[in-house]
Amino acid sequence: SDEILAEIKNLVMERLPNYYNLSPMEDIQVLSPVKGSGIGVEVLNDMLQNVVNPPSKHKCEKTFGKKLLREGDKVMQIKNNYNLAWTTKYAEEGKGVFNGDIGYITEIDEAKRTVTVLYDQEREAIYDFPTVDELVLAYAVTVHKSQGSEFKAIIMPMAFVPPMLMSRNILYTGITRARELVVLVGEKRAL
Repeated sequence: SDEILAEIKNLVMERLPNYYNLSPMEDIQVLSPVKGSGIGVEVLNDMLQNVVNPPSKHKCEKTFGKKLLREGDKVMQIKNNYNLAWTTKYAEEGKGVFNGDIGYITEIDEAKRTVTVLYDQEREAIYDFPTVDELVLAYAVTVHKSQGSEFKAIIMPMAFVPPMLMSRNILYTGITRARELVVLVGEKRAL
């Protein structure tokens, strides 16, 4: 799994941006069949957060339990919140951010105890600190959470995981999330 992680890091930061002119933050999505394990989204997100959006004295960051969030981070809403208000730069207003929505943290305000997330490059939602538990890092997401989404390029680690997650359906779902490019990284036997 260490070799797979190193190759994914290289693909996200060097090879795909240089060869295909893809943005590591906006165009490339890493999908894994599992949350835990050496190739799970938790490990992948920790690694990718540090290389795609590294710490900086110019970016505010805050730890919420075991989760570290930083301005600029790619995040996903993990449950439907019909009451969360959002606004756009065109003064449009609405309510509702939904399970699977992916956005970017634009501000963490310690004084106001809020985290601002921009969705679809136009809807801005402000979370108070207690509702931040509805957000997770989204540099890597599970194949299950990616259903219904589409990305320019996806990278999927191929390793031995619990047998129920090594199915043709999981592989098919992951591959069909990509519009232009799929990169499978790992063991041919697992594929």
